[in-house]
Amino acid sequence: MAEKKPQRVYGVPIWGIVLLFLGIVFLLQNLDVLPWGLWGTLWRFWPVLIIIIGLGILLRRYNVWLVSLLILAILCACLGIAILQYGPSPPAGVVTKSYSEPLGNIERAEIEVDFTGGSLTVVGLPSTSPSFVEASSEVRNGIGGMRADFHRQNSEGKLYLTTEQVDKKLWGEAGIRWEVRLTRNATLMLNIKSAASNIALDFGELVVAQLRLDMDAGNCTVRMPASAGTTHAYIDADAANIEVTIPQGVAARIRADTNLSNLDIDESRFPKGGDYYVSQNFEIANNRIDLEINCDVSRVKVR
Repeated sequence: MAEKKPQRVYGVPIWGIVLLFLGIVFLLQNLDVLPWGLWGTLWRFWPVLIIIIGLGILLRRYNVWLVSLLILAILCACLGIAILQYGPSPPAGVVTKSYSEPLGNIERAEIEVDFTGGSLTVVGLPSTSPSFVEASSEVRNGIGGMRADFHRQNSEGKLYLTTEQVDKKLWGEAGIRWEVRLTRNATLMLNIKSAASNIALDFGELVVAQLRLDMDAGNCTVRMPASAGTTHAYIDADAANIEVTIPQGVAARIRADTNLSNLDIDESRFPKGGDYYVSQNFEIANNRIDLEINCDVSRVKVR
């Protein structure tokens, strides 16, 4: 009597399905169908991965295609819920607050902004303004107020702006909107950290000697200084969409380290030579940007 061969059981390709799902999300974000800030909401669904692995184990003897479709449907449902949560919140419960500091004798200042989950704008004050900083925050339903910590010593200042830590709700979470206006009459060192946000940074009229931008999952536009001498800038991006504008007449040297990212640099202005994209007059330019970019799974455009 012939020996009966044991029936072979094929496992569900869980990680292949997850990679397919992530690829679809990244594609839709690159096509501007989905916002990059959506990751700030989507990451909270990580326990679904445990559920999916459990389903793969329990249903491994069933039809592989049927189980795969079930898992993909669960992931798509999570995406749909995340999109609904990411959408604009109702205007009820909006509270606006303001903050300012006088310029006084400040000639040099370090500024750190730690912002999460909303809309941030940074621009310059009028040149005649007596203020060092003027900021306003719009808070919905008491979520994410602005907290400021400022120190002044002789002609130097240090400012730290951060989002107040609060317990976030799963449903009906509201966004935040900040506008920060900085003096044109002092040399600034800026450190901006952002996650799951949409930010617009216009440094065109500011004297920025150093800029560090750390961004996770969001959209960002940056206009570099037009007449600040030499600006050293470093951009670190993960799952973000960033567009950098270097004003006409400003030279630049750009070094980029990318991983699974889309890098678009205007080589008519910044031709590539070795590891750098460099303006022809960079070494002798009065105003220049020394820019280093490090990005993973992001899109960065420099023009």
